[in-house]
Amino acid sequence: MGKYKENISDDSLWITATPTPFAKTLPFCISEAGHFIAGNDYRVQRDMHDSFLLLYTVNGQGCVQTGTNEILLSNGCAVMINCRIPHEYHTASGQWEFLWIHLNGSGIAPLFDITYPNNSVRSILMKHPKDFEAGVSSLINRVSQNDIAAYLQLSSDIHLILNALYLAAHEKDKADRKQNGTDDVQAAIEYIENNYFQPITVEDMIRHLPVSKYHFIRRFSRAIGLAPYSYLTNYRINVSKTMLRSTDKTVSEIAESCGFPDTSNFITHFKKHTGQTPLQYRRDFS
Repeated sequence: MGKYKENISDDSLWITATPTPFAKTLPFCISEAGHFIAGNDYRVQRDMHDSFLLLYTVNGQGCVQTGTNEILLSNGCAVMINCRIPHEYHTASGQWEFLWIHLNGSGIAPLFDITYPNNSVRSILMKHPKDFEAGVSSLINRVSQNDIAAYLQLSSDIHLILNALYLAAHEKDKADRKQNGTDDVQAAIEYIENNYFQPITVEDMIRHLPVSKYHFIRRFSRAIGLAPYSYLTNYRINVSKTMLRSTDKTVSEIAESCGFPDTSNFITHFKKHTGQTPLQYRRDFS
């Protein structure tokens, strides 16, 4: 259910589409899009809508609320929201000109999760706003194209736009970490690479870093796409793969060399990550 108050100018653009079964198999597709010039009392409020929504401010300022998050979306800023949770967006004051696209597809949720871990929605200032605006406008103008080649190209171009959104967020986070005196994520990665063969906790990773455990885990997950300990396990698995293929060490010896607490733990994690036991993996590459 939702409440709508569509106070938009006559020259606003609003396009709906019904993706074909083929389009729905692609990583990204569009169900609706537009370029709105909205008045002061423009407001959309929904409990649920089965899509993700990309918003980009061309001029003016909008207010966006999802769950308990509330942000202002100013000129040159973009945001993506999960419309499956209660959300609202409206003109902050005066007039709000913005581009919007409702997105679906198998690839959208994973990209949203790495851009906004734990639904921590925020406004992202684009590094090259005019290029981003042109890219989003191009997508909107092609929504009505409905042949296979057009769907394939549209999915590919949506991916580029969402990558630009993630990279802008990532670069901002990286700059903030450096401004605070240290890049704690990079420092933790270097610590893992130098100490993966021994027992490591998250507390060990940040022992000499000026950051709390909570904020470190949050920043690391946003930057890498994995929690710190998951990254450590993944790194150990990658080292073990090299050893399985290039040495005659036993599985038990490799487990110990890679920092796993015991052989059983190593086999469990290896199979979870690769779908094979270590010996099956070794045989495949013998």
